[in-house]
Amino acid sequence: MIFDSILFTLFVILFILICASLFSFLETATVAISEHKLKLMQDKYRWAKYAYLLKQQLNSVLIFSLFGNSLFNAVFTTLSTIIVAELLHGFDNHITLPLTTIFIAFFIIIFSEALPKIIASKSPLRTLSFISIPLYYLFCVCKPIVWFIDGLIRVITMFFNINATDTTTAEELKSIIADKNSPFSGQHRSILLNSIDIEAITVKEVLIPLRMVESIDISGDMEVVAKKIMTTHHTQIIVYDKKIDNIIGFIHVKNILSLDEIDENSLRQIVRPINFVNDFMPIIKQIQRAQKLKSRIFVIINEYGDILGIACLEDMFEMIFGDFTTEAPQTRRLVVQNEFNQLIVDGAMLIRELNELYNLDLPLTGTTLTVNGLVLKILNTIPSVGVCFKIKNIIFEVISTGPYWVERVKISVK
Repeated sequence: MIFDSILFTLFVILFILICASLFSFLETATVAISEHKLKLMQDKYRWAKYAYLLKQQLNSVLIFSLFGNSLFNAVFTTLSTIIVAELLHGFDNHITLPLTTIFIAFFIIIFSEALPKIIASKSPLRTLSFISIPLYYLFCVCKPIVWFIDGLIRVITMFFNINATDTTTAEELKSIIADKNSPFSGQHRSILLNSIDIEAITVKEVLIPLRMVESIDISGDMEVVAKKIMTTHHTQIIVYDKKIDNIIGFIHVKNILSLDEIDENSLRQIVRPINFVNDFMPIIKQIQRAQKLKSRIFVIINEYGDILGIACLEDMFEMIFGDFTTEAPQTRRLVVQNEFNQLIVDGAMLIRELNELYNLDLPLTGTTLTVNGLVLKILNTIPSVGVCFKIKNIIFEVISTGPYWVERVKISVK
């Protein structure tokens, strides 16, 4: 009879250990699985519907899992101690009790904690397909206990003023998207990463410097104006009056085709107004403004009202989606590589683009976005042709300069 009772007790404690492991399965599987995946599967699988309901109450489910796991582990410990004490009756308790404690703890860690959680973390869908339905109904029955424990925890956390919750930061989100094991293709991953970074990028980083803008003087020689219009590779041409920094709007090429002759009066009639934007405007906000204004081109000004250049909607989109526009045949390239693997770079070249294209590590700040700005900041003056300086392992040599800027620089990497 004693043997039968011990055997029965062994079956009972084994059953209790299995019950404790079920709660560990539930705890890990509900955390590991995506709520969006369960939402998509709930119409196809009955178990997914119950798993989705559990996922929506994750905090309460975690309390329920810990309560159930702790309860059954406590019962398992008690019964195991009793049966071991009966089997080893008469032995030295100073030896048997510590050994029993170690053995029980070892058993709980492996079969009630570690093994179920490892399995559930690797196969959360299969795990939930077996346990979600029965444990959901058990969870509903135990809701009063869960509610009591949750309320007690809230009181304790309020007493210690622990109210802040951690949220996913932009850097954490970027690391998740950048992970090669994520379900995004390389191109999609690049678009998503650019979309996150776009919040910190301003229109100043995509502007075309004023000296490089293709424009016409509406008060100038009409033969020169007509030649520029006929040879342009753009659909929109900036129009200024006498001075390049006196921009009055832009002309769409399709409107020029309707003119009988090109003269100042007829051109003024088709000039469209252009919007002025501060250089600190974030690109994402400017894209939203462009959508409302139905405009694709803007004049960029600084805090003093000086015109810096223009920015196009296409350039802003390329910051997110990558290059998709084609360059005009006569467009001046901003960087070329000679036979000595040296880079001949235009001063208007953005440092960010130069770093990306040639894997350089040039410093980038809010005030030095271009190669010209970097050179002027380092040398504190407009340099003479032939002046050289070095940043880390990168050697700069000034090739040509303008009245107030550096036109071209030769860059060598040592």
